[in-house]
Amino acid sequence: MKLLILLLLFGLLVGCESSDNLEKTGQVQLDFSLDTVLIDGGEQLVFPYLAASRSFFTDNNRFLFNFNDFDHAVEKIDLEKLELAGKYPFEKEGPSGTGEYVDYLVPLDSGKLLIQTSNQAGIFDWEGNKLGEFDPLLEGASLMHVDRKAFQPVKVVGDQIYGQIVDNAANTSELGYYSLSRDEFSYIPLAKEFRHGDFNLEHRDGNSRRRYAPGFVMQAYGENRLVVGSTVSSTVFIFDPETRQLEKKEYNLSLTANEKKGVYRLATEDESAFQRAYVALYKEVSFGPLIWDVENEHYFRFFYEYSYPDEHPPGGFPKHVSTAVYLMLLDNELNLLHETSVPQLDHVPHFTFAKDDKIWIFVNLEDELGIVRLNIDL
Repeated sequence: MKLLILLLLFGLLVGCESSDNLEKTGQVQLDFSLDTVLIDGGEQLVFPYLAASRSFFTDNNRFLFNFNDFDHAVEKIDLEKLELAGKYPFEKEGPSGTGEYVDYLVPLDSGKLLIQTSNQAGIFDWEGNKLGEFDPLLEGASLMHVDRKAFQPVKVVGDQIYGQIVDNAANTSELGYYSLSRDEFSYIPLAKEFRHGDFNLEHRDGNSRRRYAPGFVMQAYGENRLVVGSTVSSTVFIFDPETRQLEKKEYNLSLTANEKKGVYRLATEDESAFQRAYVALYKEVSFGPLIWDVENEHYFRFFYEYSYPDEHPPGGFPKHVSTAVYLMLLDNELNLLHETSVPQLDHVPHFTFAKDDKIWIFVNLEDELGIVRLNIDL
């Protein structure tokens, strides 16, 4: 049965063409093929659920480190041997406790780990000892989670931990950072640059709420800089932590719009109105994170559009019925080289990296950790 599922889902071999880009590089035939592999855990279970906020790679993409909720441990996965290479256990409670549910796992430059839950953040060594801590809650510690203002870490550069400062009460976020030495938070205003205020949906039903608000995608760029993007736009900003300067990179795409064009500001108790706005927002183009190909020194970036049925069942967010997936190829200075559709993929690749001339896409295959590898013949 598992073999049949793999064949149905991933057994395709087709080609497609890229579009001309701003630099008019001409038509380029990109041949894609897919294969699928599983991570061998030996006698142990490899955690099959991955999220970028709780995982990271070594610089050469040899190893993946991921937090395993079942064992409350950090897994080390060898991506060349495709096997579990080890586990680093942590305590939930006590002086070196991480807290019950880990939301964020970020490596520090000192070789230590930042492990954060919804209301506590600790600095740990790999033996599980807590070496320091700070409070990620800026406001609302005594309030329910939906009314708090909290820091969500993404990337560490030197003494600074960069991430999002999310105001749940206002349903907004802003770029920010925490200084370990000064024990203080600071802001880098970018929400207006991405028109985040135009994409803010909320449905209230008694005491329950459903919400949508865009956030930032922050990643390492080069040795000490960061690149910041958003799901609502193809535009990115290169940020230099030393000079505090931002460099804006804009694109002129031919396959889709460059950004979401509509305005979606809605707070309502009308579920149908909320669903219509949500569907309209996601029918427009959305953008994923950059994917650095260290071997070929260029970047990939997926972007996509959803299609929805005419009718939506009550309750929950509307479910899309199909996905049009596209891919950008950018050089190491983030200039657009090519763009192409990727008909082989019928879903958004949420957790990916590049290795061996392939984009590796993590998937859960019958509660086993699998990888779909998209081979790109450039």
